[in-house]
This record gives sequence, C-alpha cells and structure tokens, in this order.
Amino acid sequence: MDITQIIMSQLGDNGLEAMANKIGADKNQTAKALEGAVPTLLGAMSNNTSSESGASGLLGALDRDHDGSILDDVMGFIGGGDDSKGAGILSHVLGSKQPAVESGLSQKTGLNSSQIGNLLKMVAPLIMGYLGKQKKEQGSGFDLGGIAGMLGGMAQTSDKNTGLDLGDILNVVGGLSGNNSGNSQSGGGIGGMLGKLFGR
Repeated sequence: MDITQIIMSQLGDNGLEAMANKIGADKNQTAKALEGAVPTLLGAMSNNTSSESGASGLLGALDRDHDGSILDDVMGFIGGGDDSKGAGILSHVLGSKQPAVESGLSQKTGLNSSQIGNLLKMVAPLIMGYLGKQKKEQGSGFDLGGIAGMLGGMAQTSDKNTGLDLGDILNVVGGLSGNNSGNSQSGGGIGGMLGKLFGR
C-alpha cells in the first residue's frame, strides 16, 4: 500500500491547495515535497520501532491519540493552525536529525527548510491518523514484533512510487555511515538507508 497516494487522495485538490497556501508554495512543489516527506517519516518510524520500547511507544500513541478521525476532516486540520501535535511527533521520530532531514528535502524539492518543516508538521499527524485507523480496523502487523517491518515495507512502497531519488536526499543530509558497509546509494531500499540515518 502506498500511503503517499492515500494521503494525496484524502487531501484532494482543495486540501493540497490549502496545504500549499499554508507553507507558501505552489501545489506542484507541495505534492513533490509530500512524496519525499511521507516515506522519509515512515522509514524513521520503522527504525524507531525496531526496539521493543520504541514499538511499544508508537503503538501506545496510536491507541491514545490517533484513531483516524483526522482523515475525516483534513481541511479542518490543515486550517486549524495548531502545529503542536505535528511538532511533537517530529521531535519523537526525527529527534536531532530533524534539521538535516529538512535541509535534505529542501535541496531536492526546491522548498526552503522552513517550508519543509511546516509541511512535515502537517504530514506527520496524517500518517499517524492513517496508521491508527488501520490498527483499529485491521490490527494485522500492529504488534511489537511486526510493526517495524510493516512500516519499513510501507516506506519502501512509497519510495518506489515517488519521482524523487530519496537515496540522494539521504546522502545530502549525511549520517549514512552507520554500522553497515557498502555504497549507501545502492540496494537496501529506503528502510536500510534510514536505519543508518536515524541510528541512535
């Protein structure tokens, strides 16, 4: 499943326009940036949930705060002006790597880092809302043992369908040395690269 396309369809033209207006960009730039933001965040979440405590934390957050209702009123969420929920998710998922991620996506998409940051604050709760809805409706894979792999698969699916070279983005932002050897531009998919980028 490609969460990027699902979120795009939930937004529709009006939602994408509202999001573009809020960050001060045009619709095409915003759509392009979304294609980079969604798999990047999914990959980071996958890496964070590779530990039992991380998986438990994410699953608990989905149960507490993300039931999917945000997707029923996307326009209301975008126009609401409260970025605190998105900022909190980004702080937890990206941590100290957030500025580097914003810079890397900025260089690839043409938006500035501030615009990328504001976009990520809107995208993160939408992703969590989608995951929360899926957990409530299906449950399959949403457990301590399965969540990391499931998120990694979602990240790779979204990455394959984007027009962006996210491997290049991650090379731009750095932090790819990690513990894995080999050329970071080849193989492994975005999950492997993000594992290095967001490795603690």
